[in-house]
Amino acid sequence: MPNASRDQFSANPHFLASLSGLMARQPIVVEHTLAAQDGSILLRSGMTLQEKHVQALPQHQLRTPLEASLALPQFAGHRVLHERFRQLLEQHWLLQTLLEKPAHRHACLVVLEDLPLNHALLVLLAMLEEKQQLGHSLLCCLISLGLAMRTGQPSALLEQIALAALFHDIGELYQTPRQSKTADDSEWRVRLTHPLIGYRQMLQLGQHAQLEAIALAILQHHERLDGSGYPRREKEKQLGVAGQIIAVADMATQMLLHQTHAHQRLDIALRIIPGEFHRPSVSLLSRLLRQQQATPVGNKAGNATAVLHDLLKHIGEITHLLLNLQEEKLGSSGAAVLQRCLSQFDGIQRSLFSTGMQGGHPLAQEDDLQLEIMLVCQEVAWRLRNLGRDVSLSQDRLGPDDSMLFQDLSSTLLASPLSH
Repeated sequence: MPNASRDQFSANPHFLASLSGLMARQPIVVEHTLAAQDGSILLRSGMTLQEKHVQALPQHQLRTPLEASLALPQFAGHRVLHERFRQLLEQHWLLQTLLEKPAHRHACLVVLEDLPLNHALLVLLAMLEEKQQLGHSLLCCLISLGLAMRTGQPSALLEQIALAALFHDIGELYQTPRQSKTADDSEWRVRLTHPLIGYRQMLQLGQHAQLEAIALAILQHHERLDGSGYPRREKEKQLGVAGQIIAVADMATQMLLHQTHAHQRLDIALRIIPGEFHRPSVSLLSRLLRQQQATPVGNKAGNATAVLHDLLKHIGEITHLLLNLQEEKLGSSGAAVLQRCLSQFDGIQRSLFSTGMQGGHPLAQEDDLQLEIMLVCQEVAWRLRNLGRDVSLSQDRLGPDDSMLFQDLSSTLLASPLSH
């Protein structure tokens, strides 16, 4: 990562830890001599990197990025992408359906084969594979390409989308590794910065005529059209189409790889709050998901009616706290936070009420309805926790009195009534 000086770099400790893991599996050679800021040579071109070199690097400021000095002679990146593409296509019905035409599949392969992967990007790609994150990155890339082709994006945009989607999470290589699928509040605060880190690293390491646009798509892949995303809360007019498409694909990928009843949950997530994602992509995915035949679920949904009851009780508690806050004399910043929270909470409530589930259902014992109720509840509970994280972050920027007034609200929002 660059320091305050544009001509001075340091070796990120989390990147170095990943480098050590990668070095244990394959040789890493020095492609370009690496010098310290004082001019002393740390690594000479042609050397094979060893653990003693990695251990010594944190002691020095560098003239050039470490990543740009390394190469992997035994890592055939394009071949790995080709093989993993075939595997992912066999595993995921949604990808098969999205790329149902042979021309679409061929176009994806051509884009992957032509990606301009320099030595630095190949090192990052190998790290993603070593940390078992390449499946997520490539599936997001392929879904992004499918959405781009099926929604009529120009062919010139495909390579930009593919590069940005494939490397959209490289910022996480420079952060503390995830401890679990569900991050706690402190870990989530760290995760908020990964799009910005990825943006900077792509600008620093990539090679492409449209590098700024590619890096910008990485920066924007967690933004939402309504301004509820991160890290900059940018809205639709500020977002490029590449970042918008990757945001949809990243969310779909997360569902497909980590959720039970993934297709049903994805369908609900796309429908429940309109206006967050790239509309043509949402329309396309929703149509494809509706084409899939429902499958028997048995009793896997559990007692969804009881879960719904707990969620409605939770919403009632949050409503009471918001009403209390409206009676307080907040400063201008606190009032702005409250207004944003009220708006988002209102949207979450309306999304639940639009399903009609808050009133129960006479056929609530049917398995398919039990499942839909459960999945809607999970989605709403996730969004409430996300709002809690947003309020918690906003507290850091408030004065001590206003921050204290928001504490019960943020704690209640973060206390999910569901196991997720």
